[in-house]
Amino acid sequence: MTARQLTTAKPRVTLADLFFRNARTLYDWMYRRGAPWEGSTKPDFVELLSSGGISPETVGVRAIDIGCGIGDYSRLLADHGFDVSGVDLSPVAIERARSGTDPGALSPLFVNADLLDLPKGVSGPFDLLVDIGTLDDFPRTRRPEGVEVITSLARPGSVLYLWCFYGRDRDLPAMSFQGASRYLAPGIEPGELTALFSDDWEIETVAGVEGERWASFLMVRR
Repeated sequence: MTARQLTTAKPRVTLADLFFRNARTLYDWMYRRGAPWEGSTKPDFVELLSSGGISPETVGVRAIDIGCGIGDYSRLLADHGFDVSGVDLSPVAIERARSGTDPGALSPLFVNADLLDLPKGVSGPFDLLVDIGTLDDFPRTRRPEGVEVITSLARPGSVLYLWCFYGRDRDLPAMSFQGASRYLAPGIEPGELTALFSDDWEIETVAGVEGERWASFLMVRR
């Protein structure tokens, strides 16, 4: 199955579909109160930066943080020498990201924008693309659109770090507020990831084990 076929498939309607239709309002509400993922870190991503596995010297200096939230990872990338654009759908998140940046530090450019409708000021190609928990928030019927935009922002040789809820539907709990679930937050399935990305990207698993319901990947644009 290809990404185009995934677009026309008819998976079950989930709460993710309803969430997506009202995403800006819902994300604003969460960021005003403190989103549940704030303060979390992805150790494998931090290790990639700290070890130099990902650096401006190895991949290039231009980076985009897709779904940057309050900007923690954007600032981390800037601290490691990247020229960073952080993009998020939520105006509240972007306001907090800007206010939380040290004026004396190398500051990312924070832009309030929908990934599916980026302004001209956010244009590729980017050398490094970072998606930590954004594409998996898309309902499955809309993920191919997200991948098309991500791919359009890259050049041959660009690197994408992707962290996502991950797992086959049959292995997920029906409902969970602690990770992927069939009806609330469907993960990206193994076959789905291949269909979405394999036409244009080389895919490598970085972290994640069976049963944890998440995984991270490094991909290189062909």
